[in-house]
Amino acid sequence: MTRSLSRFILAATFVLVACSPPATPAPPTPAPPATLAPQSTGAPGSATEWDGVLAGAKQEGKLVLSTHAGTGYEKYVELVKQALPDLTVDATTIKASDYAARVVVEQQNGQYLWDVHMGPVSNIYTVLTPAGDLEPIKPFLDSLPPDNKDNSLWAGGFELFTDPNNPVTLITEFSDVGGMYVNQDQVPEGINSMDDLLDPKWKGKIAVYDPTVSNGGSMSLAGLLAVKGDAFLQQLINENDAKYVATSNQLTQWVAEGRYPIGFGVDATQLAELQKQGVGVNVVRNRAFGDYSLASGLSVLKNAPHPNAVKEYLNWALSRDGQIAWAQNASVDSSSRRLDVPVFHPDSTPDYQHMEKYPVIQGTASGQDTLDRTLAITKNH
Repeated sequence: MTRSLSRFILAATFVLVACSPPATPAPPTPAPPATLAPQSTGAPGSATEWDGVLAGAKQEGKLVLSTHAGTGYEKYVELVKQALPDLTVDATTIKASDYAARVVVEQQNGQYLWDVHMGPVSNIYTVLTPAGDLEPIKPFLDSLPPDNKDNSLWAGGFELFTDPNNPVTLITEFSDVGGMYVNQDQVPEGINSMDDLLDPKWKGKIAVYDPTVSNGGSMSLAGLLAVKGDAFLQQLINENDAKYVATSNQLTQWVAEGRYPIGFGVDATQLAELQKQGVGVNVVRNRAFGDYSLASGLSVLKNAPHPNAVKEYLNWALSRDGQIAWAQNASVDSSSRRLDVPVFHPDSTPDYQHMEKYPVIQGTASGQDTLDRTLAITKNH
């Protein structure tokens, strides 16, 4: 990690991204009345204190976890359950925008049902953080044993928060995602430049995952805007009559089938599943058109009902085994800032030594500016 990269990232603020919407999940089981956990007398992070944390977690007996939607995240949840056999892990995989809206309403009504969230940082940053619905995560991290907090293990150092002035979310990964997807069965000649997208022959043939809200569609368009400017995006959206699609699932299906041969906001994990079934096998991603870097990480919810279980989970989630479980399984774009974790998805693992080459890092000040400008343009379509 270069010194300039460290300065750049530490000054940044990061957002999340949302992908495929699942069926509306049932609410988590309300936490039982709190019981007094054993009190430790050791220094923060000491063996004595950690013994007290584990005893408290065993007494609480439960962890209420949320993460993003998709089969890979479900597999990750199963690995969490295997790693924490002394806890009942009540886990929900849910689209981030749905989750954030739900938590806001619950907490407004005095319901504090969730312990911890692991996943893309989008609506966690833009909705839950300003609403005050998260706990500062640093005290939880300070209580962990030192093994997983060695700065030399993490690109950019261990403590890398979405907002250094409000450390409620720890960034655990960046993913190089987004870009334009083209069904080459419909577009055999390909598209060789961004300007080619403005050709009238593509009118009505470009689809975008609802770019009026913060998600993979709008962030991909923000990547275009960062390179080509506002006027280019306005022309692409309005003159070429881009089709807005309500869900990334539907968009991915339509691009794979060739109904819309050009797509922004395609769900890469779902596309991979379709291609295994022989659908959309010639759909390819062009990373030069609208790619961006996306942050994911860990957040503790306000008044978490099982605080010791949260600490036990965090310690595993930040371990090499926990980061491998995430990077290998969560999605086809997952990676880890932890440097002793293998690269499972090289096409979406960013070059941590040269982050300056990414025109948009969603969550930084420049990323938020381009996203806001993109939302303003797309809402006027």
